[in-house]
Amino acid sequence: MLRKRHKHFYLVDQKQSFHARIKDKITGSRPVPSFPEDVQIQTVTGCNASCAFCPNGKTCRQLPSGSMDSSLFRKIIDECLQNPVKRISPYLMNEPLRDRNLPEKIRYIAERKPPGLSIKINTNASLLTAKTARAIIGSNLDRLNISFHGISKETYERSMQGLRYEQVLSNINTFLETKSMMGADRPAVAVTMVKTTLIEPEIQRIRQYWDDKGVEVHIQPLENRTARSITEKGLNTGTWHPHRWCKRLFTQAYILHSGDMVLCCADWEQTTILGNVRNMSIEEVWNGEKARAVRQRFLSGDTEGLPCHSCLKQRRNS
Repeated sequence: MLRKRHKHFYLVDQKQSFHARIKDKITGSRPVPSFPEDVQIQTVTGCNASCAFCPNGKTCRQLPSGSMDSSLFRKIIDECLQNPVKRISPYLMNEPLRDRNLPEKIRYIAERKPPGLSIKINTNASLLTAKTARAIIGSNLDRLNISFHGISKETYERSMQGLRYEQVLSNINTFLETKSMMGADRPAVAVTMVKTTLIEPEIQRIRQYWDDKGVEVHIQPLENRTARSITEKGLNTGTWHPHRWCKRLFTQAYILHSGDMVLCCADWEQTTILGNVRNMSIEEVWNGEKARAVRQRFLSGDTEGLPCHSCLKQRRNS
């Protein structure tokens, strides 16, 4: 049996013995699942913002653009629903509301999903009009995360370049009011941001503002997402540290509009394509030779040539 351990996951080539399962239960280790637990799907490319903390528009090469055809989307969803997936997120490296058919796609998942499976999107809310708000609420989306960095106009527009503070704040407030008027308990709404030198002076005000509206606030550590342009911007409130552990390779699948499955949501340059789910199943790509080899390299510390090698983040307590 091949077993290379790294914190909570390991690769295994054959069935575990009873004693191995007991040991894993004690140590908290487990084998890489045979199907991803979380699946992110890029239904359309592009974003209408150029945020200071994001690689969008800053990649070294021009990336392919387009939208995922409906037959491929349904193929992906149908396979996911036949497996123990915990979360489906119809967005990836994009602004999901650029897809005008997104509410319909969310509804396709919601009408078929088993208990315990959650549907989530992250949006900058600039396209969250009153009409779209009603459609999203009616789609039975489980969670809506809104990226809104800062609470003052100056900080917001320096962080989320290309977007208008007043318009987006109005969109969010309209969404909350619409949800209340419709008597809907879903989607759960949270305002999310990454901790940067831009928002740091406003964090207390940010939390107070959204707390008064009954909205959760999630502030995550800044990551460079493998992009040198982010590393050099001086946005980090502490110092950069390499990712010595990351569960993305072991639990999450990331599918581009073309059907290509990339290694990670941080692989903006699309350097590591594990396979294409148009002509293969997700399960085949996930368990394929290339995916297993990449995980083995990560577990052994050999990340040279992989996006992981240049992926940095700030410490949570920085």
